[in-house]
Amino acid sequence: MSIFFKARSGRFSASMGIFLIRLSLGSLFLFAGAKKVIDLQQFIRSVQETGQMNDTLAFILAFILPFMELIFGALFLIGLFTPISSFFLACMTVSFILVLGPGHPELPFSYNFVFLACFVGVMFTGAGYISFDALMDRKKNSPNPDTVYREPVKTADQKLDEAEVIFVEESDVKG
Repeated sequence: MSIFFKARSGRFSASMGIFLIRLSLGSLFLFAGAKKVIDLQQFIRSVQETGQMNDTLAFILAFILPFMELIFGALFLIGLFTPISSFFLACMTVSFILVLGPGHPELPFSYNFVFLACFVGVMFTGAGYISFDALMDRKKNSPNPDTVYREPVKTADQKLDEAEVIFVEESDVKG
C-alpha cells in the first residue's frame, strides 16, 4: 500500500524526484541551447525580427542566451552549483514568459510557468543525493583521518566552565 501513499517518502525517493526534474529540464535547456549555438546567426536574426527590442540589444542578448542555456542547462543536469543554476534558469524562464507571453494556443497557460515552478522548487530544495553537489558536500564534510582531536589541558588554578563539565554519578567517583 505504501506505493500509493508517498507523503512520508524517504530522502532517496525525494532525491529521485528531484533528479528526474533535473534530468528532463536540464537536458531540455542543454539541447535547446546547443541547437541555437549550432546556427547562431539564424537565431540572432530571428530575435532581431521579433521587434521586441532594438537591433543592438537583440544581437547581444541573442548571442549570450544560447550559451547561458547550454552552460546552466548542463550544470542543472549534473547537479553542480544547483541553486545558482536554478536561479539563472528561473530568470531566463521569466524572460521567456515576458517576451513570449503567458498564454499558449492549446494550453490554459504557458508551459514556462511549470518550468519556473520546477526551477524555484529545486533552488530551495537543492540537488538531492544524485548530484555533484552531494558528492562535493560529502567530501567537504568527511573527517580528515590525519586530524587528531585533543582535549585542552587545564591547570589546577583554572575553573571549569559549565559547558565543559561532564555529569558523573556519585557512585562512579571514588573519593
